[in-house]
Amino acid sequence: MSDQIAAQALAEFAERYSGIHVESTGATPVNYAGILYNVDGSSGDPDIGGYTWKGLLQAYGINGPCYVTAPLPGGASTHPQFNVGGHMTTNADGSVQFGGYCYLMPLCSWHNSKARDEVPFQHALTSMLQLSGYMQGDLAATFLARMPGDAPVRIVGAEGKTLTLQATDSTTLSQAMAADVTESLPIILPEHYLVFRQVREPGRMRYVIEAASLP
Repeated sequence: MSDQIAAQALAEFAERYSGIHVESTGATPVNYAGILYNVDGSSGDPDIGGYTWKGLLQAYGINGPCYVTAPLPGGASTHPQFNVGGHMTTNADGSVQFGGYCYLMPLCSWHNSKARDEVPFQHALTSMLQLSGYMQGDLAATFLARMPGDAPVRIVGAEGKTLTLQATDSTTLSQAMAADVTESLPIILPEHYLVFRQVREPGRMRYVIEAASLP
């Protein structure tokens, strides 16, 4: 794995979404008992600084084992380990509308595979997250950066294989961008980063990528 994986991921995100308003996101605990399918085109579970979809589930008190009760693998496999947070949809073709909703639940690596796309999953455990503002390929850290909150500015930084997340305000951001490295500030800008700014609109919140330092 390249030491620049996090910076490359930020650069790809910026290339796709710079200059447009990006939908806000949400994670809401729900109970859902119906058939679910793997989302086609969602990101993998990135091993970057703890900002993983698995970590998001655990932050809401949702743990494994893998939820799927049918179909089950034959022979040796990773089931029923809780390896990843799996993006799930009620659509049999695996599609999710841009900016729409999907579900997140514990999966093993065997079930979280393209080989299981369009396969109906049954599950007995029903506690999961409903994710709003879905974008195919969205990283866990950029998802968290766009979650509602009081801080109007979110900084997603890249340090080697790790993504970092800092929340702040406009004044502190301006000071950090102009500061000498010897100054003591509540935030430190990494070498590579994206700055998300909240834009409040009637009935919703969006974000714009206001500044960037990318490879």
